[in-house]
Formats: sequence, C-alpha cells, structure tokens
Amino acid sequence: MRSYLISGLLVLASSALADVTYNVVGFPDTDGGSFGVVINGKTTPLTTTPSTFPLWSATVVGASASSGYRYVKLSEQGTVLQRESFLRVFQNKKAKSTANEFFLRQVTQTSLPAIPQVFEDVRPKASKAFDDTQIATIHLTADPAIFADMVAHPQEDRKAIRTGFRFISTDTVYSVEEVKVKVSGHGSKGFKKLSLRIKFDDDKGETFFDRPIIKLRSEVYDPTMIREKIYIDVLNSVGVKTTQGAWVRVYVNGKPYGFHLMVEDIEAPFLRGTVHQGSSNPLELGSLYQMGSHVLGQEATLQYAGPMTADYNEEIYTNKILGANTKAEPMAQLITFFKDLQEYDPTMSGGIKFWNSRLNLDGFLRAMAMEYLAGSWDAYWWKGNNYFMYFNPTEARWLFLPTDFDSTFSDGNLNDVLTTYKKFAARRLARSGKDHPLITKLIYKNKDINARFEQILLSIVNGVFNSNVLEPRINAYEKMIADEVKWDYSLDRSKNPGKTFNFTITDFHKSITGPVTGVNNGIKPWIKSRAKDVPKQVQKSAAL
Repeated sequence: MRSYLISGLLVLASSALADVTYNVVGFPDTDGGSFGVVINGKTTPLTTTPSTFPLWSATVVGASASSGYRYVKLSEQGTVLQRESFLRVFQNKKAKSTANEFFLRQVTQTSLPAIPQVFEDVRPKASKAFDDTQIATIHLTADPAIFADMVAHPQEDRKAIRTGFRFISTDTVYSVEEVKVKVSGHGSKGFKKLSLRIKFDDDKGETFFDRPIIKLRSEVYDPTMIREKIYIDVLNSVGVKTTQGAWVRVYVNGKPYGFHLMVEDIEAPFLRGTVHQGSSNPLELGSLYQMGSHVLGQEATLQYAGPMTADYNEEIYTNKILGANTKAEPMAQLITFFKDLQEYDPTMSGGIKFWNSRLNLDGFLRAMAMEYLAGSWDAYWWKGNNYFMYFNPTEARWLFLPTDFDSTFSDGNLNDVLTTYKKFAARRLARSGKDHPLITKLIYKNKDINARFEQILLSIVNGVFNSNVLEPRINAYEKMIADEVKWDYSLDRSKNPGKTFNFTITDFHKSITGPVTGVNNGIKPWIKSRAKDVPKQVQKSAAL
C-alpha cells in the first residue's frame, strides 16, 4: 500500500494558536534520538511518526516567519548533540510552514539558470519525481542481513529483495510498504558504490508518480556526478525523447547509502507518457528493444546477420515489448529494419525521405550529434551500447531512445573521441565486423543526410552546447551538490567488494575545469573546445 502526503498535512496543530510549522529531514544517532528547532535561543523538540520518519515536525506557537531559526540533533535525554552553524531565514515572510528541509543543508531549493529550447520540447509533463531544483531523500527499510548480503555479492544474478520505500521532497512524503530492490548496472557492479533498481508493484497500482521502475545510479565513473545530468538537460533542449533524472540522497535503515542520480527506466509507462505524450486513448504499444554491448566482443551494431531471431544474441538485442511480433520470432520487425539498412545504397538520392519513412530521422541525428559533441564513447556511435529502439505504431516508424549518460564529456582516457566527427564515423569502418551502418551509411556517406546532420550540429552548438549557456548551469549544479558529493566521498565502503577510484571533493571541483586522474578532460574545457571546433569542421566540409 502506498501513501502520498503533502507536508502541510503531516503535523497536527491548533490553527488558532499556531504560527509556524517547522519540518526537517534527519537521521538521529540512536533509536531514541530526535531533532529540535532553536528560535530566539529556545529549543522546541520536533516529532516524527512511523508514516513520516525521517521527517520531523512541530508547530511553534509564538514564532513567525520573520524569526531566524536553526535545527539541532538531540540525544535520547534531549541534550543537543549537534547544531547547525548557520541561521535559517524565511524568504516568504508570510509563510506558515517551512518546506521539508534537510539537517545541515542550508539550501533546500536552487534557482537554476535557464537552458534555451533549441528544438521542439518533447519532455513529458513536469513530475514531482524529477524536480531538479532540489535534492530529495529516499529511505529504504530492509532486513539488514538480507540487504548486506545483496551488497556483498553484487555480481550474482539473484532475485530482488523486498524493502520499504519512502521519498521525501520539499513538499511531499511518498511511501510504499514494499518494493523490490536489486543491484543495477553492468560495469558498475564491479565497484564498491553500487547502483540500485527499484521496482514498484504496478499490478496493484503502486508506481512512483506513474513510473513502475526507477534506478539510483551510482555515478562511480564521474568525480563530479554532473556529467549525466547536464547531458539529459541538453537532450531536453534539442528535442530528443529521453529519460529524466534528479539527484537524491539515499539512506538504508537509517544509515547513509550514498548520493545518486535517480532516473526512470524505459518501460511501457515511459512510452505512454513521453513518446505518446500521455495519450489517454487506448493504445497498443509497438515493439521495444534494449541494446547493449555487455557480451565480450559483441556490439549492438544494427547490422543484418540473418532472417531469424536465432541469428542474433538476445543479450545484445533484448525484446522488451513484443508489439506486432510473434513469440516465436520476437525480432522480426527489427530484422526488417536491419535488412533495409543492409540493402540501402547511401549514394542514392532521396535519402532523407527514404529514412524518414522508416525512422524518426531528426530525433536520431540529434541524438548522434549529442553523442559526438559530448564525447560519449559508451553509446551507439562508438560502442553499440546504451540505447533502445521503439517501433512507434502511431507513426509506423522507429524511434531511437538513448539512455545512461555517465560516460560523457570525455569521461575516460579515450583519445578517439578527440577527433573530427567524420574521422570518428570513418573509424567504424576500420573495425572488422563492427561497422555501425546508421552512422556510416547515413551520417558519413549520404550527402543529403550529412548536410542535415551538420545543420543540426551547428544549431546545437549555437543554441545550447557552448560555454555561455552551459557554464552557468554547471556552476549552479556545482554549488548545489558539493556538500552531497563531499558526504558521499566520506562514506566508509571499505567492506564492500569491488574497486573504487578514490575520488575526493577536490577531484569533484577540478574535474569540472580540467583533468584529474582517470578523466582526461574537464567538463567546461571540453564544451568550449567542441563548440569552437565544430563550426570549423562544418565550414571545411562545405568548402569541399
């Protein structure tokens, strides 16, 4: 069973006498510990309930929105164990209640610099799940031994464990009595800090703001934990349908687990809400395939390998929704697409019309422009990884859906991503058996599609992918999450199996502006370099 409460309903108070209600999220040192609020030198204890923990609240008679205040952590005996060093003040002097604030975090919500909309906005309607102006808190309650065993054996393919789930944002407490949790990811499973996949029982109507599955991504490869979020921001700006994300702090059984990027998963509700714009009309969804390169030496290249499903590795091309296919041949529709791609002569005229009838071409080209611009080496262009293909039945054509953007903005030591886009594309042909024909045949070899791709590159660089636009947003993110990253890097994960890069808060700041060990480019200089170089590439191409 789930419960969904607005913070103003969480406390009991006499409206005739109450002046201000204070709300803070915090985890006491012991079961009997608590929190309080200090106003004009007087401490008022805050209380919680089983249905709202770790949110602590109280209404203070005689207080007003003009009163400064700070929160304190209390012992079982009511002694102050820790107090906030800063004084909190209301921005709205007529307020009767605080937001759900977090102990020791001075800023609850951040006003983010706007990012312009370069192409049509195709995002779903705003959701409480993904409000990126704040950092929400997720608290999982699990059998301690079972959870510890799961974390101790992340590589094992085992059933999900059952936990309680609570999400607390500035104005909401969202609780579910039981969800299924398992370790998520592929390469990230080899690290001490793990990602988690949380599945809600949507058969019982229990979802997370209409999402049946969310992932808590560990961001272990990125010392800034910003790269993936800024990539999502730019995809939204350029009109690419994609998963949304927001940062959360995660606790398990009252203990710190880590700072994560919470993202949605590409499932049927995502298709209905994002691809089909929340259409209320009954809709038979088309076929959906998840692509990956998780089998050694194999990539989801989209190359034709034969007419039957058995000709393809199901771990590389995984059917998620059957659509118009049969259970005996779940790959049939996608194989037809592969066949068209194999037989296509890129020197023929009318390439844009030909592919627009089979593929949302502009959406694909924008996604590829972002893969190149952001140096995304763990995606389709370079590695045949981290994307979905969906046959949209309302358009009778395919839609390319990118996902998982941690390995971006040159997050790695691959010099291959430092080259021009044409050399980047041509190198696909040099790798035996690993040509990616949607790149080489369309972007690299077809004159009309190539020209369209270059127009898109220039539009993105001029409109959003440049220092003037993105640096203010990056600066805001750096300030917004610095305390959380420092907290995450301070957590003791020494008993967990796996490796770690041992990033520090110094690396967090340095990797925004320059190289650190394991990451050969800073986010800002990478953007500046690409934005400067791409117009030169296009100008040179036009002169040929």
